[in-house]
Amino acid sequence: MASFQQLTDDVLWYLDRRDAAARIPSWVTLVETEIQQTLRARCMEVSATQPVDSAFITLPPDFCTMASIRDAATGQNLVLKDEWSGSWTDASGSPPVDYPYPGTYYGNRLVWAYRLVADCIEFLPHPWLPDPPDPYWVPQTVLMNWYAKPKPLLLPSDTNPVLEQLYSVYLYGILAHATLAEQDEPMAPQWDAKYQQAVTRANLNTQQSTMSGAPYTEEMSGVFG
Repeated sequence: MASFQQLTDDVLWYLDRRDAAARIPSWVTLVETEIQQTLRARCMEVSATQPVDSAFITLPPDFCTMASIRDAATGQNLVLKDEWSGSWTDASGSPPVDYPYPGTYYGNRLVWAYRLVADCIEFLPHPWLPDPPDPYWVPQTVLMNWYAKPKPLLLPSDTNPVLEQLYSVYLYGILAHATLAEQDEPMAPQWDAKYQQAVTRANLNTQQSTMSGAPYTEEMSGVFG
C-alpha cells in the first residue's frame, strides 16, 4: 500500500536532495489543490442516498464536483441547471417529456432538476413539504454520485485512493513543483508534462469507463429569440 512516507522517499530519491524533506508537505498541498480542480478519476467517486426533504441541501465536505444525481425510484437523471435559470420557488417549469411521475407520492411535485448554489444543492422545482409536518410523509429520494477530494496526506502512514491507484499523479506533480521551486529549468517542464499526461490519462479512462462501450451521442442545443 502506498503511503506518504513512500512518496516522500521517492521524491527525495529523484531530487537527490535530502535537505528538501521539510518542503515536501507544502508541495503536497499544492498538488492536492490541483487534484481537486482537475482530476476526475474513478477512484474519487463517492455515492450516497439523499432524501429531498428541503429545497437546499449542504454539499458534502469532501465535494469536488457532481458526477450525477438520479431519482432513486425511477433511475432518471436529474437535469443540471445554471444559476440563471429563473425562479423555481413554485412548481413552475416542466420536466422532460419522458420523465415518469410517481403520482401524488411526493405531494404531486417531483424534483427533476438541480443547480449548485454556493455550498448547496438547490433542488428544482422546490420540493413540496407538508405543513404542518406529517409523520407519515415519505420524501423523494435521490442517488448522488460526486467526485471527492482526496484525504490530505499529513502523517507518514497516511494514504488515499488517488495515491494508491494513481501514484504517478502525486509523484510527478510534486516533482514538477519541486524542480520549479529549485529553478531547475531543464527538469521542471519535463516533470510538469509527465504530471499533465498522468492526469489526462486518468480523466480519459474515467470517460471511457463511464460510457462502458456504449456509443457516444452528442445533442445540440440552441437559443431562440
